Amino acid sequence: MQPRDLAIVELAYRLRVVSVSQVAALLFPSKGGGVSTQCRQRLRLLAASGYLERIEQPMRLHEGRLPYVYLLGPAGCQLLTDELGYEPEDIDWKPAYNRVKWFPLLDHQLALNDVYVAFSLGAKRVGWEVKQWVDDRLLRRAHATDRVTVTDPDGRTHEAALVPDAYMILGFPDPLTGEERWLHFFVEVDRATELVADTNIQRRSWQRHIRAYQAYLDSAAVLARYKTQSIRVLTVTTGVRRLESLRSVTQAEGGRSRYWFTTQSELSPTTSVNAPIWLKAEGDERVALKR
Repeated sequence: MQPRDLAIVELAYRLRVVSVSQVAALLFPSKGGGVSTQCRQRLRLLAASGYLERIEQPMRLHEGRLPYVYLLGPAGCQLLTDELGYEPEDIDWKPAYNRVKWFPLLDHQLALNDVYVAFSLGAKRVGWEVKQWVDDRLLRRAHATDRVTVTDPDGRTHEAALVPDAYMILGFPDPLTGEERWLHFFVEVDRATELVADTNIQRRSWQRHIRAYQAYLDSAAVLARYKTQSIRVLTVTTGVRRLESLRSVTQAEGGRSRYWFTTQSELSPTTSVNAPIWLKAEGDERVALKR
């Protein structure tokens, strides 16, 4: 067991499921950006020893065989307490969590992890750091009690609990004082699997999600939990047309400068933080997180 093996096991726990390329990018960097033989070998050994569980991604009819993905295994769960200082009661893991076979769930988690990789590596390039990354598994529990009142277009109200895909803090040195400052974000990965807007206000849609965001970001609940209301919402979506549809609905619902959008193809470690790839809900100027 090598220090990097411990890091792999912890990464699989924190991100729930990781691809070979995600592990390689974060822990086995190479100039060419490929996956090294060493990376593949360590993953195979960790899976064979029960620290990780290796599963095949379900194949669709139009696709060939997809790469393996890795999840925390029973021995890895024990390793978290024995070697990495986790308290057993704090570990959110069960063998049932590894039965990931539903396409949208697995695709969405891997896409969300790609966003984490882009920010983690992108922040390091400019001297910043991802100080915290919490995905919806833990946010769902935390936000269950942060219910807010949402007003529908017809004037009726309903209670809702907003659950972002992830919450992220980026830490960076103040250019004048050198002291560390933090930027807070909620992160959304849009896979174009739900409607942008719907006349039936009871159905899931981006429009309904933004209404919940608007209510939550202006509530006392967000201030109590995060100690700030200065939280931007970063959305990564599938393409330009979808992005413009999301922006249009967000602006119509009153969302403006705190909602930022980009596409999967534009987001990468070289662009995530210091390149002007982001469009706000209001306006057409492309901006970067690092100014």
